[in-house]
Amino acid sequence: MKKLYAGMAASALLAGMLAVAGCGGTEKKAEVKPAATKPATELTVYTSVYNGMVKEMAKPVVEQQLKDVKVNWHTEGSESVKAKLLGEMKKGKAEADLVMISDPDFYLQLKKDGKLLKYKSPEAAELAIPVDSDGAFTPIRISAMVIAVNNDKIKEPPRSWKDLLDPKYKGKIAMPNPKVAATALAAVAALKDKYGWEYWQKLKANGVIVSKTMEMREKFGRGEYPITITMEEDVLKQIAQGVRATVVYPEEGSVIVPGYICILKDTKNPEGAKKLVDWWLSRDGQLAMSLGYMHPVKFGIKEPAGAQSLIDLRIHSLSVNWDKLAVEEKQVKEKFAEIMK
Repeated sequence: MKKLYAGMAASALLAGMLAVAGCGGTEKKAEVKPAATKPATELTVYTSVYNGMVKEMAKPVVEQQLKDVKVNWHTEGSESVKAKLLGEMKKGKAEADLVMISDPDFYLQLKKDGKLLKYKSPEAAELAIPVDSDGAFTPIRISAMVIAVNNDKIKEPPRSWKDLLDPKYKGKIAMPNPKVAATALAAVAALKDKYGWEYWQKLKANGVIVSKTMEMREKFGRGEYPITITMEEDVLKQIAQGVRATVVYPEEGSVIVPGYICILKDTKNPEGAKKLVDWWLSRDGQLAMSLGYMHPVKFGIKEPAGAQSLIDLRIHSLSVNWDKLAVEEKQVKEKFAEIMK
């Protein structure tokens, strides 16, 4: 995977493009840790962007583009980022200046609590997902939860979310833990709203495995988990690496999860933070999302290779009530965990 990221970054730079990508991962932390006391020229970003992509693509490119700002990257899964940030806020001071995760309901809560700096980037025109009305957070990428099928293990793939309840798939399905992955939480909430908790009870009875995200990816590639509920970009990357797999866009609709960036109100470097937001929304930053198999939010940017078009994804999407999830997140996680015991 490291070679793939490095190759992509090199090709992008030669072509005049700049690359970065990612969403909702659970890889180990980046090597750069937030300093106890940061100079005003530094920024710390808490993100769920994959650590490999940060090290190979985002970090060197941002260093080249924003020479007057030193950016420290802290990478973990979305839920771990949230826990770290909230823990620091409870103690009175967050180390982060910006947050980049795929969890719209969390941004709504931070805004409600008055924790965000309002900023509307001049680059935030003609976006597929609107900027928050007050500029508290800004979309930079779009992911989708889909069904991935290993072609060497499954000859008759499911076509819908309901098909996963078929006994012929018993014990063959895996998914990320929604306590760790915000995108998985979105899928749990969307399917719960459409079919009720009965859906997840039946999927449990059909042997669904709740797995660590990285472990799930590896076992899917080896065929140990023949079917996964996963992010579109994950399976597209694996296909590009030679895994014989198919992305199934369920008949009821994929679960679309926007990824946002926000600036924390207490940042000591608001101007540098604004520059970083601007970069993600620039043509280079949005082309980077496409290279990482994620959908850019800016119209007119090339779609990810092998992905369903964003127009089709949006037409056939399974909606998530983000305002409702912001209120019910704890209960949804607890109920899911109870079902999966």
